[in-house]
Amino acid sequence: MDKQQPLLSIGLILLGALLGTAAHVSAARMSEYVWQKRPLLLFVPSIADSRLQQTRHNLQRRRCELDDRNIIIGVILEQGQSRLDDQPVSPSDASTLRKRYAIDRVQFAAILIGKDGSEKYRLYDVPELDSIFALIDGMPMRQDEMSQNPVDCSEQAQ
Repeated sequence: MDKQQPLLSIGLILLGALLGTAAHVSAARMSEYVWQKRPLLLFVPSIADSRLQQTRHNLQRRRCELDDRNIIIGVILEQGQSRLDDQPVSPSDASTLRKRYAIDRVQFAAILIGKDGSEKYRLYDVPELDSIFALIDGMPMRQDEMSQNPVDCSEQAQ
């Protein structure tokens, strides 16, 4: 039994290291998008919130324009499974995001994060996508993107 004790200890240490690494990667998720994507974070009390349903409907109709602007969607729920870019977000990471952006648990808010990682736009109602697109399109980085890779979403708009 003395021979198994060191192996068990090593196994527990390795397991702890792996779990610690997984938690770190999850907590750092937002930093993965810096200079790559523009997260649009939707903070919502619950999945049944009518403002979330309206926003999702609007987003689905404008998928090409979202993709063209490298916008990813995060739905941060107070109750239920939060997601960022279709990946699950742990309850502790959702809470961290709420604290980082000072959003109360019962508040609805839409926050656009720029490719530089800073907050660019905040609204406490269903976001108007044309306003968000105009804001993004006026940014120097977006101007470069449009000149290097123009995309026509007019045929896909409904």
